Amino acid sequence: MTDKKEEYPLGTPQEHALICEKHDLMPIDVTCEDCEEFICSKCAKDDHKDHNWDTISTAATIRTRGLLKAMTKIEEKDIQQINEHIQKASQQMEENKKRYESEVSKLQKHYDAIVETLDKIKKKHEKILRDSLERKNADVSKAKSSLEEKRKKVLQRVKSMKEKGSSMTDIILIKTHRELTKLISTEVDYKQKSDFSLRYEGGDINKAMLESMMGQTFDAEQITVTETDSFQWGEKSILVLEAMNEYRCLLSNNKFQNVVQVSKSGKKEKQFSVDVYGVCVTDNNDVYVSDMKNMSISRLSSSLFPSGSVSTAFSTDPLQPVGICKTMDGGLLFALGDTESDYFQPNSDSRRLVRHATLTGDVIHEYEYQEDGQTRLFTMPSRVTQNSNTDICVINETSNTTSELLILSFSGSVKSVYPKQEHRHHFSDVVCDSYRNIIVSEKQKSSVHLLSSDGEFMRYLLTEKQVNNPQSMSLKKSTLWIGDTHGRVKVFQYNPYTKV
Repeated sequence: MTDKKEEYPLGTPQEHALICEKHDLMPIDVTCEDCEEFICSKCAKDDHKDHNWDTISTAATIRTRGLLKAMTKIEEKDIQQINEHIQKASQQMEENKKRYESEVSKLQKHYDAIVETLDKIKKKHEKILRDSLERKNADVSKAKSSLEEKRKKVLQRVKSMKEKGSSMTDIILIKTHRELTKLISTEVDYKQKSDFSLRYEGGDINKAMLESMMGQTFDAEQITVTETDSFQWGEKSILVLEAMNEYRCLLSNNKFQNVVQVSKSGKKEKQFSVDVYGVCVTDNNDVYVSDMKNMSISRLSSSLFPSGSVSTAFSTDPLQPVGICKTMDGGLLFALGDTESDYFQPNSDSRRLVRHATLTGDVIHEYEYQEDGQTRLFTMPSRVTQNSNTDICVINETSNTTSELLILSFSGSVKSVYPKQEHRHHFSDVVCDSYRNIIVSEKQKSSVHLLSSDGEFMRYLLTEKQVNNPQSMSLKKSTLWIGDTHGRVKVFQYNPYTKV
């Protein structure tokens, strides 16, 4: 039921009876709190019988009793909260500026290694970053202004109710109080998409590709993942997961000593009897595995039969192979460890390394010690992959519940360790996308981290809302496969950013 708005020639409301339009001669003397309408007693009994309603005089009396207390609460608590939001908005602008300055600093450092002729390209990237800063902070500034305007209106209405509350009609009092309540509860979101998320990514110095030398400016928010499929494969942890293409994968759990070929709908297509800790598929679709039991790198061969064959490619004895991946030069990278010494406390005789070899086992390079030739690179390397910039990314397990990501140059020097500060993480697997971004799964905290190619954290790609204790991963083109410790495999559409 609606009420007619009246204009008062003398500038003040005059008390007079309002008549219900639906029920002739029935005065409007009831307010419905659920519908926020003023109605007559017959409307209350008919259309609003199950609602929370009361007489206007009673509702006004209730509000009048706590009027001063409510206004004091708004002044002392709600206004303080608005002020805190305004302060946080200002702090957000400063933080965005710091991030901007940090990214420009990285840009400048990379630029210093390049000849003067690249000055125009440098300025273009600076403008992209600067424009993004201005857009982001313009949004925050607009929200800040809205918060300041909200504070002003709230204070004005509080003052009005304190000064004129006693002289207001019951209806005007209720209306004014409702408007004030709505104004207080209306949220002004200054955080949504206000973070300065643009990043500068350094590239290789190459005279033939000046644009590539300056790297790329991108927005990490544009990188998204969307779940498309999932299936259950037993109840045990999916220790090994490697995509053959966008539609099927190879997987193994810690219950059965075999590798199974499965479609993304969960249908078993083929099985190989071999105990593995790592699988990789080459560009020619050849499948190589780290055969832990036989201490060798083996090759899986498909056939017309449900069970494929397994043959030894080359031995790694006396070292046990763990993680494995293909390399850009057509070879293999695989992690190795001895079985004689303590797993997490290697001694002087221990071997813990990543080996680069041909498909027939000829050793090309071994990554075991830092440049001094004495300091070990790894406690126990478990997973390995090569980025498209030739960097080697290795999950290094340091205890039963902790691990770190090492990023090595192709020559073997340590470029970065993630995390840079001493935080307890338990990373379980690592993959890289076509833009050189690094994706790391963290088992205990049920999250997937998105890192830049130099190991800088950009954001969480997935959290516990999307994944539960991720154990293994594989990225094939735009399809991200994740297996967890509970036998669940999820398939995501991976959407990388576009260059800004």
